[in-house]
Amino acid sequence: MSDPKSKYVVLAAVDLREGSPLVLSRAIELASMHEVGEVHVIAVNEPSPAVVVPPMVPTAEQLAAPDPARLADFARSHLDDFKQRVKSARLPAVEVHTALGYAPDEIVWLAAHVDADLIVLGTHGRKGLKRLLLGSVAEKVVRLAGCPVMVVREKQHHADWRVPEIEPVCPDCAKVRASTGGQQLWCERHSVSHVRAHVYHMGDRGAATSGSLMHSDGT
Repeated sequence: MSDPKSKYVVLAAVDLREGSPLVLSRAIELASMHEVGEVHVIAVNEPSPAVVVPPMVPTAEQLAAPDPARLADFARSHLDDFKQRVKSARLPAVEVHTALGYAPDEIVWLAAHVDADLIVLGTHGRKGLKRLLLGSVAEKVVRLAGCPVMVVREKQHHADWRVPEIEPVCPDCAKVRASTGGQQLWCERHSVSHVRAHVYHMGDRGAATSGSLMHSDGT
């Protein structure tokens, strides 16, 4: 565990769209837990393939880095908001950076340059053709970064982002876990037959168990 008195640098990667406030708020919160906290905020303008492929002619705005003044205002407002919400917290130093280029490379390069201890960024949950063309900045940063990466998003995902196979917790299972203090994980129905064949439970949760051990083939 790192020394809370040592300098702790958090890099927050934002795009000034939906999700960016949560990213910056979490970065400020984490940096404030250390006696010497520092937050670097980066916004990268990454032209899409539709912009750079001829015969499309990109606009000056599409080929320019994000407005640093706008990014500074964004960072300042969230720092002020954090100060109002947590009056006793230590305020980290905040610096802003803008860049034009391939977002994962720019984010990871800056993280190395400022010796970041943590990168915080969001994800837009792109699917299909958009994911094929644009890829996922978050997953590429996770692969390239030389420090831990935290990917944040709102707990209630947008309906369009949902993966059909991923469903909320079964209400009956939730009641069983609450009533048994976690000693039992599954309701009567799911303790006998679970939708996921690879799901099993074994471990020291007391005398009670959630059912028999199932192998990866569901047997």
